[in-house]
Formats: sequence, C-alpha cells, structure tokens
Amino acid sequence: MNQQSSLVKLINARLDTGAVELPVIDDIALRIHRGVGADELDADGIARILEEDPVLVTEVLRMANSSFFAGLEEVRSLRDATVRMGLKQVASIVMSVSQKRLYSASRGPFRVRMQELHQHVTACSVAARWIVRRAAQAPLAEEAFVAGMLHDVGKLSLLRIIEDLQRKMTAPLSDELIDATIDELYCEHGAAVLALWNLPELYQSVIRSQADEQPDETNVVLMAVRLADKACAVKGLSDRPDATMDLDNCIEAMALGLDENDIAELLASLDEMTSGLDAAA
Repeated sequence: MNQQSSLVKLINARLDTGAVELPVIDDIALRIHRGVGADELDADGIARILEEDPVLVTEVLRMANSSFFAGLEEVRSLRDATVRMGLKQVASIVMSVSQKRLYSASRGPFRVRMQELHQHVTACSVAARWIVRRAAQAPLAEEAFVAGMLHDVGKLSLLRIIEDLQRKMTAPLSDELIDATIDELYCEHGAAVLALWNLPELYQSVIRSQADEQPDETNVVLMAVRLADKACAVKGLSDRPDATMDLDNCIEAMALGLDENDIAELLASLDEMTSGLDAAA
C-alpha cells in the first residue's frame, strides 16, 4: 500500500467512526441563509438575528456604507442596511464572514495553506457572481457567489483532518502527498459536509461535480464556479496556479456564451476585484 492509499485509509477510517471534528457552520449564517432562501425573513427579521452577533452587525453596516453600496445618507440601522443592499446580498455577506472564521481557525502547520485557500474561495465567489451577471443570468448571482465561497470546503475540512493526523506522526507529510490526497477526496467530502450543514442540493451538486470531466453544461452556477476557479488559477489565486490555461475555448465559457472579450475583461477585473474583496463581497 502506497503512502497516499494509507493516508486516504486513515482519513476514511476517522470519518467512518466519527473521530473527526468537521467544520461547523455559524448558526446565524445558516438561519439567515435558510430564511432568505425560503422567503421567511424580511429586513426586520434579518436585523433581529444579526443583533445576536456584534461582529456581523459591524460588517453589515460597514458594507452598507461602503462605496460599493453607499447612497446619499449614512445607514445606521440593520434594517436600513438590509433594505439598501437586499436580502440575498446580506445573506451572502453573512455567509462570507462565517466562512472566513472557519478558514482562520487553524494555528497549526497548515495555517498559511488555509489562509491562501480562503483568499482563493473569496476571489472565486466574487468572480462567479461577475460571470453569472455577464452571462445574463443575474437572478442566480448570489447563488453563484455562495457556491464559489463554499466550493472548496472539502479541502478545508481535509486539511484540518490531516493536520490533526500529522500531530501523531513521527515524520511530516510531503506537500505532494497532501495535495494528491486532497485531490482524491475533496469533492465528495465537501458535498458531505454541506449535507451535514443541511444546505441546498444546488450547492452540494456544484461541489460534487466541480472536477467532473463531463460536467452538466446546463447548470449555470456550476459552470460559473468552474470558470471562476480556472480564472483564479490563471491569475495565481489558486493552490494549482496555471497561467497557460486557455479560458477562451474552455467548456465553461462556451456553455455560458462568453467570448474572448468577456474572458479578457474577467481576467483584467479579477485583480481589481481581489484588491477590494471586502468592498465587493
């Protein structure tokens, strides 16, 4: 049995026995996301939930008064902030803050890896929303944003498991072994984490199918996340950077009806989007 098979076996054994601490999504983020998705929350309802978390209160008010959303008057209440930005936009912001907390939890040897992974998923989420809007599918913009934010949660969870396993090993695992193991497991594992969180099948299917050789080209959100992921790789915002990737003729761009001008604008704007991620997300 080679090293990768051994590590995969160790991980699966831990998952099967429940001897791992899987990522736990923030309860407030989950309540808001579900409530907005089910049309059960209005601006007042969101405000009441947000009041339970001072950090989220600060972030939502900051965003509402940022140059990205700012109106003529300063927003001082959560209700007014929600009205200004929209229910789905607020739900996306809350999910983004929740995910940042997960990626910032490690103080171990994989801390830098997790920080870089968070930078990638944040850039990918913003790019996926941009792509969906450019593809004339604006009603799916916030779903694309959230899917981009969640698409690598399997990698995050596996890094946490491997980090814990490595503490009990006498020799460190190589980066190549860690990467190969994550590549083998992250899609199915990520979908399982989202199922544990009881998030919609839309997001589970994106995670499960994101690396398929023959993806569903009619799934707009999936195509947007895959294209955003590739654009991030071209710009070096990825754990698998590849500046030579041909996005003009990739299956995702063609499925979404984007031409070389759209791709050029996406790549040109990705630097701007990532330099002001807090304002754009």
